[in-house]
Amino acid sequence: MWVLVRRAIKGSQMTFVPVPASAAGERYGASVYRSEVRASLTALLIGVSATVLTWQVGTWWPQGYGLPYALAGSVGALAGLSAYNLYRRTGWDSSPGERTHAELTPRRPASFARQWVFALPLATALTLILGLVLTGLYSSADENGLHRIYQRRGLSGWGIEDGRVVDVQYNLSSTGPFPGWYYGVPVIISTVLLIIVVYWSLRRIAAAARPTSPGLFHLDTALRSLRTAFVMATSSAALAFQVAGLLAITGNVLRVSHLDAVPTADTFASANTVPVEPGHTLALIAILSSLVVAMAAAILLIKALTVVADLRFAEKKARTSDPWPA
Repeated sequence: MWVLVRRAIKGSQMTFVPVPASAAGERYGASVYRSEVRASLTALLIGVSATVLTWQVGTWWPQGYGLPYALAGSVGALAGLSAYNLYRRTGWDSSPGERTHAELTPRRPASFARQWVFALPLATALTLILGLVLTGLYSSADENGLHRIYQRRGLSGWGIEDGRVVDVQYNLSSTGPFPGWYYGVPVIISTVLLIIVVYWSLRRIAAAARPTSPGLFHLDTALRSLRTAFVMATSSAALAFQVAGLLAITGNVLRVSHLDAVPTADTFASANTVPVEPGHTLALIAILSSLVVAMAAAILLIKALTVVADLRFAEKKARTSDPWPA
């Protein structure tokens, strides 16, 4: 885990390539990267603000039974990435009379990072959707008809006659909040929307026009790589934050539900409880997994901040570097 933290804090290593004088390196490189820094910071500010606001709605709206809490991560990511895509940036300029060079290499949404960077978050999102479908199938309706509780047959009481346990009774017990259809359907919809917005963001990064000067191609490729890293880090952090919360809630409900009281003939002693397997073990696994996923979400958020730091570093290098002699 410490290795992951170090890699996240360290960020990506980007080698700055000097820009030919004909491309006016200071004007082009510095202004383009400065614009990207502003776009990234704006997206982070809007995303975090939307997440906090959605979280606050959960405290102001008790009738929502915590639904805003479940959606806070997705709402923040959707708002932040939408702002990131719509932010007007400084484009690559060309010197008057400069010849245009065409690049025939195709650029795709997955061209500017390793494949696992895209595959792992996508697999996580699909696993989340599948998990919510399963919890929805196992959920039950509460007194308001909302599928947000978990029911299980458990020991409800017993009688004592002549110092012996008799008349053991079982009944359905309800525990919540449980991520049934009431929470699952909105979260599934928001997760699908997040996948769409991430793909839209990556397509825009890949489809953006190349600079006309070949001397700027290295800078442009590095910029696209950093933009891709920012999109995947922020969206993956929001997704991990959402998964961690749902795992913690599900694990706690299963843990409470899979503890049965042991009948006792001692009227002065409190009944002991025993775990019911495999539900109790699954509950503990879910709770521990939520802690790991929460740490991953924090690391990914740090990664997004290091991308902004890399962009800022590139802007300073472009502003202070001397152009090559003509």
